[in-house]
Amino acid sequence: MTATRTTAARTRRALAAAAVLTALSAAACAHGLPHPAEDTPMNAQPASTAATADTRLRVQDGQDVSLHAEFQYTAASNTLLVRYRLRNGSADRALAVFDRGSYGDRAGAVYNPGPIGAPRLETQDGGITLLHAPAPASAANPMDPLGHAGLALELKAGGEHADQFVHRFGDQAPQRVRWCVAVAPFEQKQFRIPTKTAHGTIWAAGEAGVQTQSLCTPWFDVGTGKFAE
Repeated sequence: MTATRTTAARTRRALAAAAVLTALSAAACAHGLPHPAEDTPMNAQPASTAATADTRLRVQDGQDVSLHAEFQYTAASNTLLVRYRLRNGSADRALAVFDRGSYGDRAGAVYNPGPIGAPRLETQDGGITLLHAPAPASAANPMDPLGHAGLALELKAGGEHADQFVHRFGDQAPQRVRWCVAVAPFEQKQFRIPTKTAHGTIWAAGEAGVQTQSLCTPWFDVGTGKFAE
């Protein structure tokens, strides 16, 4: 009997403790206070949203390029992480991928290309486009023979190129965003100053420039965390 009474007493104490926690939780919700066991607000929006998308582009006859991209938007820092993988579908033609920025961005005492360049921002169709592409011709410096020549990674025939970057937006969060990267058939006569890096061979576009095409992801809705179909 003593053991039975002891067990019953323990049960009553456990039930009482649970009732207290329930009351605290209800009060927290009612007064907008954090839950005793949690640091996040009640009914908070997701801290981040993420989605993946695939798209393709016909660069020229017999040469397709495919793009697999993953977006992850973090509200607290108002940043977008873009992970991507490009595949050159050609069996015999290399591809120039202009995701390395411009020569003028890194020209100095030591020319050391390699990292991803900062994307340009363009407002289009009510959203923000992050664009990796050669700078407009007007940005060239006539005193510098290279000007702001676009830097391109040479993607071999049948090869893949994967990388990632983080972009921090300003004070206002975007409603939707997409990323575009310029690509072109790689014609060696149009490029110069090859530099071997851990990412691959990087070239500066020639003075005549290179005709590029933009490979873009669909629009990404920041609130829903989904790409447009």
